[in-house]
Amino acid sequence: MGSLRETATSKTLPLEPEHEVGRGLTCALRLEPRYVSTHHALLRWTGQRWDLRDLGSANGTFLDGRRIQTGEAYPLYKGSRVAFGDPLSEWELVDDSAPCAMVVPLDGGDPIVIEGDLLALPSAEDPRTTIYRGPGGAWVLEELDQEPVALVNGQVLQTAGRSWKFCCAENMCATTRISPSPLEMQVRCLHLSFAVSLDEEHVQLTFTCGSGGQRTIDLGERAHHYLLLTLARRRLKDAQAGVPESSCGWTDQEDLLRDPRMTPSQVNVDVFRIRRQFSDHGVVDAASLIERRPGQLRIATGKVTVARL
Repeated sequence: MGSLRETATSKTLPLEPEHEVGRGLTCALRLEPRYVSTHHALLRWTGQRWDLRDLGSANGTFLDGRRIQTGEAYPLYKGSRVAFGDPLSEWELVDDSAPCAMVVPLDGGDPIVIEGDLLALPSAEDPRTTIYRGPGGAWVLEELDQEPVALVNGQVLQTAGRSWKFCCAENMCATTRISPSPLEMQVRCLHLSFAVSLDEEHVQLTFTCGSGGQRTIDLGERAHHYLLLTLARRRLKDAQAGVPESSCGWTDQEDLLRDPRMTPSQVNVDVFRIRRQFSDHGVVDAASLIERRPGQLRIATGKVTVARL
């Protein structure tokens, strides 16, 4: 992940795909000294490397001790030293790899890198907004009671009273390609097996993958498995009744909430925990396991078995 470190303090920060430096409120790296211009310089990921441009600053931008020409792009490499206005106040490019997808709080604070292609905001304990990579490789924004929408680099979103900017180089560079996912670790290729106690207080879950189901992964017993079991049962029931695939399994959230074990906040938390659990076990499109639309949820696969413990 592209990173810049201040040599005087060892402060390190991840780089956004277009990382503007200056005193301006919108700058990714805000520097307060008066010798720094409002919009001083820009570090940009080209898809292959990092470039540095001076944006017409009053006191210049320096690369490895030399002042660069305004408007021209200069390549950066690991170990390159840059300075903004004062050649003695240097920053070093300590990682010259591609930037990671991240969200940046616009009211200050550190960026949050999206790990495992899945992130909940404001937190995993309060997932009002979920960002994930869809089956086709595009990034998706899912908010409660709204249709999921595609995300693009630089898009601003609001949740829990805070504003965040989504950053992702893949949306900038036309040459970027998403590597194909291992077929056996996609949701559509999994078979889920539930083992449920008579009182339904205990729900164990395993899934098989690979050609012929030769690999079995035991997910153990978790409280959030009960939600997935409920959705699986609805899908099986609809399939037996001949409901078309496009409509099969959709469950009204109001119906879920009739169960005293479920509340709106608990459903949201459980959805995120299910997705995270499958992602942690290598399912590449884990977020698509549960599909959502306003007021409804469903499990995305009909390859399900339910048995009693």
